[in-house]
Amino acid sequence: MPVFLQPGLAIDHYCIQRLLSGQGANQVYLALDETTQQEVVLKFPSDDLIGGAEIYERYQREKRIGRLLEHPALQHHLNQDEQRSADYIVLEYIHGSSLREWLRTRSTPVLPPQEAVNLLIALCEILLAVHKQGVIHLDIKPENILLTEHPHCDPPYTCTVMDFSIASIVNEKHPWLWRRNTPVGTPEYMSPEQLRGERASQANDVYALGVILYELLCGRTPFKEEDGFTLISDHISHDPPSILDFNPTLPPALATIVMRAIRRDPEQRYPDVITLLTRLQHWQEITPEPYTPAPPLFVGRYRQVLRVVLIIVSICIILLIIGLLAQAAHHVPR
Repeated sequence: MPVFLQPGLAIDHYCIQRLLSGQGANQVYLALDETTQQEVVLKFPSDDLIGGAEIYERYQREKRIGRLLEHPALQHHLNQDEQRSADYIVLEYIHGSSLREWLRTRSTPVLPPQEAVNLLIALCEILLAVHKQGVIHLDIKPENILLTEHPHCDPPYTCTVMDFSIASIVNEKHPWLWRRNTPVGTPEYMSPEQLRGERASQANDVYALGVILYELLCGRTPFKEEDGFTLISDHISHDPPSILDFNPTLPPALATIVMRAIRRDPEQRYPDVITLLTRLQHWQEITPEPYTPAPPLFVGRYRQVLRVVLIIVSICIILLIIGLLAQAAHHVPR
């Protein structure tokens, strides 16, 4: 069981206020910097998880990335050169709610087309700056996008991209896309090549941005499966269903952009964020294209065959057990 830090505990010149997140690879706390009297976020690597060494490597890389990146719409690392009595990251605390929380407060999770486009343009501009600095995020999802509301401004909120814990540095020797033969990330927003553990590229983040736009415009992600194996298999082996299947009133030009961003084959996808950004900025001028999903890959058929084999094996085992029980009953002394 993980051991959590208690409110009031002092670590160096930081005083723990409360736990923000205790799940996953890190423990994250709200704390008070007693030197500046500013609220900050402290992030500790969990040391009691299976595969802790790999998690720790990712944590160290996140610290390196914190030194690389500079942009006003990123959650900044603070006081990186100070001496500390423990190994943790200090991040700025930003007031606001995640995109996921913000969507839950709305009467409908589906945004008007132009509002969704404006939000994606803001995200593309942030990711474009990140990519120019040699980093691929690899975990773009509503939970990692913070919205800070400004009611009297246009737009009425600003976006902040957070959590570079599984990000990859371009040309890095070890891309760290897998941990113990398991793809690292959130499957609903991961590209097929990321799920296969291939080297990171901008196309991974393009795919995730496309999935977010898909969700904003129709209220769901392209693939929704409770079974994790089926979800990953569908991502790898199938092109996603057309967004027009779930929102027939969506302008066809915008549907064309969405579906191009989330094609299974990265060669058919927008190659980089700047291309996606340009298309979104001029989406009303785009000529609609018919969307034809590519044929499923073998992995989809393999999954069906595997299920049939498992059913047959299960039936054989049950029949064998019944036979053994019947034989044992026949030899019981009377």
